[in-house]
Amino acid sequence: MAATRRPPTRASRDQGYHPVMQDGLPRPWDASRLPDPVIPVDRTFEGFLGLEWLELTPSSARVRFETRDDLKQPLGLLHGGIYCAVAETVASLATAYEVWEYGLVASGLSNSANFLRPITAGTVHVACRLRERGDDAWLWSTDFRDEADRLCAIVDVMVAVRPVPADVPSS
Repeated sequence: MAATRRPPTRASRDQGYHPVMQDGLPRPWDASRLPDPVIPVDRTFEGFLGLEWLELTPSSARVRFETRDDLKQPLGLLHGGIYCAVAETVASLATAYEVWEYGLVASGLSNSANFLRPITAGTVHVACRLRERGDDAWLWSTDFRDEADRLCAIVDVMVAVRPVPADVPSS
């Protein structure tokens, strides 16, 4: 296997690219910067979550999704695991979007959530920002806000950055 190329530093990276767009919104899995999905995205957990991608840059990502009964716990609150799953999905995809072309893959390593107030209905607004970009792990912080723009949860996610395993197609 050839030596793994490392992604350029933040200072040297072209900040002006944009992912594939549809209806004015990013569709990251349609871009050449990611491998072809093995399973159609709409049939995966990411598809089940119903994330609508709004922004994807080298240091931030924004999505939104609607609360639904199948995302809630029995008392009608958005389930805490959904916050964690959304944060890890967004952080992992944002990292992969940056490192795949360099022969690297991104995978969630750890996840820490703080819940400030419940969400029971409406649109959830999610903003994820890169806090630290190391050689083998990136730290992202994700804010979840309700329709009244109140901060409801903060989830930090550490994403491992590793060479693509030999058995993964490079598309």
